[in-house]
Amino acid sequence: MPSKPDPKSGMADSTAGTNAVELKVTISEKKEEAAVEAFRLDRKGGEQRSIFFFDNHKLELLGKGVVLRARKVKGGTDDSTVKIRPVDPQRIAAKWSRLGGFKLEADGVGDRMIRSASLSVEQPGDEIKAVAGRLRAIRKLFSDKQEAFLAAMSPVSIDFESLTVLGPVDALRWKVEHEGLSHLITAEEWRLPDGRDLLEVSIKVPTAQAATASAAFDTFLKGLDLKPQGGQETKTRMALEFFARQAAV
Repeated sequence: MPSKPDPKSGMADSTAGTNAVELKVTISEKKEEAAVEAFRLDRKGGEQRSIFFFDNHKLELLGKGVVLRARKVKGGTDDSTVKIRPVDPQRIAAKWSRLGGFKLEADGVGDRMIRSASLSVEQPGDEIKAVAGRLRAIRKLFSDKQEAFLAAMSPVSIDFESLTVLGPVDALRWKVEHEGLSHLITAEEWRLPDGRDLLEVSIKVPTAQAATASAAFDTFLKGLDLKPQGGQETKTRMALEFFARQAAV
């Protein structure tokens, strides 16, 4: 009789080479208010963010696993990020890991674990606002190092002149401690202009703790009756598909 697969072994294989694992759960729409109450989320006290993406109307970058993003943070530091997934950590040159703002992580969404590499830089002043207002070129938001990272790692060539601004998504973000879980929880709510919203809760742990933390997080959410039902729609895909449809009209 064949032995059952070891989930810890599978987790180790799918996160190998990463520095951290972020475990994400999208709360079902019917459970959102229950989650807001369980985590004591004050919508007046959440960190306010405006999130922009850059792709073409067909979302060809997203389809190839490339995400270009900029975030305006009220009272905080604005930034831009280039992210590629999936990646093979063994194929990533060591020079990238020496750069500030570089991350090599695994994202756990539902039953999937996807390794990603990203590089972020700070954006001073109103540079994101100027790009969103079509007063500056999209390319200006991304540094020479980010462009070099894309040239080395992206599975598709980036033509910045063909991209459009998709957004903004209005977001609220909280850091939450709960007596039922030893890990710090991040809760993030995204709201689209048509009124739809999506609440995601996540924890980030060192890669070596991923299997244990995943089991604990799953048990914790089940105990609060917040374990989602059915498939998980990621925040990024939901937002990009909405804004791409709007841009194509």
